Amino acid sequence: MFNSRKVEKLLTTILLEVIIIFLAQAVCTAHGYYSIHREFGKESWSFPKPRSPTYPERLALAGRVMNQDPKISQERATLERAAAEELTQLLRGIERFHSLSSKHSSSSFPNSLPFTDNASEDDMMLDNLMASLSGLAENGVVSSRCINDTGYLLISMFQRQGWALKFLDATGKPGPGLSQFRFNFVGDYELCRSQVSNGSETFKGNYVTWTVALGPVDPVNANPLASLMARWGVCMPDTCNEKENTLFVKEAVQNLGLNGTLQVLQAEIHTPHREASAATIVAIVILCLLGMLMVVGTAYDVLFLQWPLWKVQGMSEEREKHANNFISNGENEPSMTGSPADDDEPLILQKNTQESCPTSTGKLVKVLLAFSVYTNGSKVLNTTQQPGSVSCIHGIRFFSMSWVILGHTFGFILTVVDNLSSEVPSLLSRWSFDAISNAFVSVDTFFTLSGLLVSYLTVTEMKRRGWRLNWGLFYFHRFWRLTPPYMLAIVLVLGLQQYCGQGPLWESVQPNDKVYCEKYWWTNLLYINNLVYEDKPCFGHSWYLANDMQFFVVSPLMIIPFYFNTFLGASSCAIFFLVHVITTGVLSAQHKWGASMVTAGNNAMSYFRDYYEVPWCRIGPYIVGIVTGYLLAAKRDKIKLTWPTATFGWLMATAVALSTVYGLRGDISRDHPSSVEVAALYNALARSAWAASVCWVIVACVSGWGGFVNSFLSWSPFVVLGRLTYMAYLIHISFIAIYAGNQQTLIYATSFNLAMIFISIMVCTYGISFVLMLALESPMIGLEKIFLPQRRKD
Repeated sequence: MFNSRKVEKLLTTILLEVIIIFLAQAVCTAHGYYSIHREFGKESWSFPKPRSPTYPERLALAGRVMNQDPKISQERATLERAAAEELTQLLRGIERFHSLSSKHSSSSFPNSLPFTDNASEDDMMLDNLMASLSGLAENGVVSSRCINDTGYLLISMFQRQGWALKFLDATGKPGPGLSQFRFNFVGDYELCRSQVSNGSETFKGNYVTWTVALGPVDPVNANPLASLMARWGVCMPDTCNEKENTLFVKEAVQNLGLNGTLQVLQAEIHTPHREASAATIVAIVILCLLGMLMVVGTAYDVLFLQWPLWKVQGMSEEREKHANNFISNGENEPSMTGSPADDDEPLILQKNTQESCPTSTGKLVKVLLAFSVYTNGSKVLNTTQQPGSVSCIHGIRFFSMSWVILGHTFGFILTVVDNLSSEVPSLLSRWSFDAISNAFVSVDTFFTLSGLLVSYLTVTEMKRRGWRLNWGLFYFHRFWRLTPPYMLAIVLVLGLQQYCGQGPLWESVQPNDKVYCEKYWWTNLLYINNLVYEDKPCFGHSWYLANDMQFFVVSPLMIIPFYFNTFLGASSCAIFFLVHVITTGVLSAQHKWGASMVTAGNNAMSYFRDYYEVPWCRIGPYIVGIVTGYLLAAKRDKIKLTWPTATFGWLMATAVALSTVYGLRGDISRDHPSSVEVAALYNALARSAWAASVCWVIVACVSGWGGFVNSFLSWSPFVVLGRLTYMAYLIHISFIAIYAGNQQTLIYATSFNLAMIFISIMVCTYGISFVLMLALESPMIGLEKIFLPQRRKD
């Protein structure tokens, strides 16, 4: 007769046995990777502590995951064989454990099972575990409360008590796909945190992540990319700290007699508790100060400036309404020739409006007005474009920023993807996915636009005022335009990101480069973080800002010669460009880099630090932008395209752009990998070729040959979205980290899921960017106009 209760008990017993054996197997080789310190008869232990990968390490991880190099595949095959051996040993251990019976049974524990015939082994196991706990207590390395609570939990699990089994239920369990490296066993964080033990001295559940690595690790600072990591989420008593959890596991597995190839790293406790840092206090103070200034500035603006204007405009509309009624009733119609009074009416209204407000405002009032949400919001949302402006740039900015976010979303979400090994090869097999795997050129678009705008505006100014401009103000304006929002964003992220989530995947250090930022923030302030302490990056994606500022510093050396002679300017740019190309090609050949981060393989970190983020290898697109900016500023009227030349230009630009992005299909698929020489040529010229394609689009649009492309890129909403790209670039990485960390389970990646994640991050990023622009960026622009002397118009 079927007995559901017995079946339930049987399954519960098997689950408990499988989990204990599997977790024991995972941490059975801690020897050699921890250190013991003895002092005054007590021992202290230290294990390698896992850390979160930094920005360049995440990019390198994405490159290694997507790399299809045969050597990498061979390494993966070796790991698969090792995993198979571990699984075989695991099954033997389960079979051996199944032979145990339970003398410590209660009314809820099944007294007989098909595979239990010796209670003494169970006795021996439990006695050994308790002896290990006692040994830890005698050595003084684990507190007595932790020992007692852990022992009580173990005994209660063996007795199959309901409350203890809930602790076990909240623990992560191995699932399918172990041969595909699905080694992140996430438990139920909320269930674990809600558990309370029975007894006189109760304890609560604490969600702990045990981390092990296949292969050697750095005993001081475990590199997350040094070897394959496996993680288990377990529910343990909250009276034990991280080291005590790790030591208990280490002691327990020694008594199980299992020998494996995994190295134990320090356990990590996940709790909602956060300790406020100095950055947190500073961030809160800054937010309060900014909020107060925004409220006061907006109130003053609305009550004393905008309200009187609205009243006058209302009176004007009322008078116009009465006049229309007078005309419609057949009264004498005013002269339509236009009298001076009619022409001056707007000026009179403006004059009356000014009289209702203070005729002169001091700097304090102007400072408050610089924080007015109403005025700043009106400016940001204004889509009016000046005649002769290069309006297509707004659309290019927005789509390039979207491309950057898309690439970062995919690359940084990999750490919480469940089906990584199976889905990535499927995605890489599609040629359409090359737009993501080779999305790195999206940043070169911004380098191109930056060089173009600097050259265009500077050459235009030199045409009016000569080459002896106020170059000190030239540099200060750039520094002031970028730095305050940049530094404030770093402070806000350092101080507040840690409070934006919790869960089994939430990293305890938020952001992951927090330690580096606390020590080396000054490298970001000086825009040298890509050259100094580049292996300890703070705000890792800010390498772009460092490069952009460094290019800006040397830009006058290429722009000023254009004032004297076009040939001199072209020669100056050519010298910079040749040095860039030769240096990049030689370094690429010397280091044997691939043509992309994806094809760099084990050289991914070298590729990033010695090529991807250094100015001498990235200045090419900036130079192309400078030349284009000069042509638009000085030769715009002389650019006369015909239908054949315009068609040829569009075809060439399209071909070059497509070949730059999709030309690495053979490298990505490994069907036709490029040689070292070809890869060096690609690294030296491809980004500049992409920049030339972007510049052609701008020139064609400005000269009237843009067609529907110009109409689309100049669409008025892109004007607003283009203004938000700077703040969006600063904060989008944090949104990706917050989204990934708040997941309660691993993400099963599909094309549709990744698309939805990208869209949601885009919407949130631009929404918060608008708020931060009103609070951080727009006020800084207003303050510059208040305190710096304005240029007089000739």
